[in-house]
Amino acid sequence: MSVDPSPNVSVLMTVYNGMPYLAEAVESIRAQTYPRWKMIIVDDGSTDDSGDYLDSLDDDRITVIHQQNAGTAVASNHGLKLCDTEFLARMDSDDICDPTRLEKQVAFLQAHPRVGLVGSQIVPRGELRSGRVIPLATDHESIYSQLRKGQHAMCHPTILMRTELLKGIGGYWKQHGMFDAWDMFLRMGEVGELANLPEPLLEYRIHTGSINGKHMRKLQASIEFACELARRREENLPEISYEAYFSQRDRAGVLTRLTKQLNVYALLQYRLASIDLLGGRQLRGYARLAWSAACSPGRLVNRLLRQLKLA
Repeated sequence: MSVDPSPNVSVLMTVYNGMPYLAEAVESIRAQTYPRWKMIIVDDGSTDDSGDYLDSLDDDRITVIHQQNAGTAVASNHGLKLCDTEFLARMDSDDICDPTRLEKQVAFLQAHPRVGLVGSQIVPRGELRSGRVIPLATDHESIYSQLRKGQHAMCHPTILMRTELLKGIGGYWKQHGMFDAWDMFLRMGEVGELANLPEPLLEYRIHTGSINGKHMRKLQASIEFACELARRREENLPEISYEAYFSQRDRAGVLTRLTKQLNVYALLQYRLASIDLLGGRQLRGYARLAWSAACSPGRLVNRLLRQLKLA
């Protein structure tokens, strides 16, 4: 029996100012052991050399789209329109895939028809070295439960999903400036099962260019809003707009608002500590961990226990 050589995986990457890491990310896809893939890269109005690099790629398997800057959700939905394959993989412009990633994930989805989306474990990659594997739950019930609680249980650039399921839920959020992956995870978990492979298949690059206070506030707000929308769908309540939800939330007491702000600051310091520790700046890294613990001791302990696989 002959094997169909046509692609059945579309790898979708959105890029905004991806240099100097972009080439390494693209090459990690070109080095995949699984042959039946094509890649769609949406340049979301980059102002660095990303566009020139992408235009220099001489590979018939790669399609490059340039658009004005509109945010990752718009760029993702733009690329999604060109995905006509059975499976869709996501990839970030600064991460590195294991060569066997697509091969293992395609085999998993083919063997588990009830699973609509599969990710993997990740290894944080810093300036000087990589860290330990960050353990993520592997079964649907644990993953979905953690996502509903606002706990990180999947890593977006690791995922492979069934294209028709993603299109069936309407793709990604349309709002500019929103972080869309959490909402997508929850909605995909409502129409199919979620899973993570037990092995790490992606090095997740952490650097200061991707983390700041504004970023963390937007991220936490998006997670909170996605969880609220999921609750409303589950309880058959009408959907609420982003503006209306946060207008209600902002009327909460001073202590509640302060606690949320401290949690965001604690998470920011934790992420920055990871960057410092993997960049050889041990003293500053441990100082940031201390700040994180002081602002939200429960959050830090829970994260450390999860990394030790004790929680």
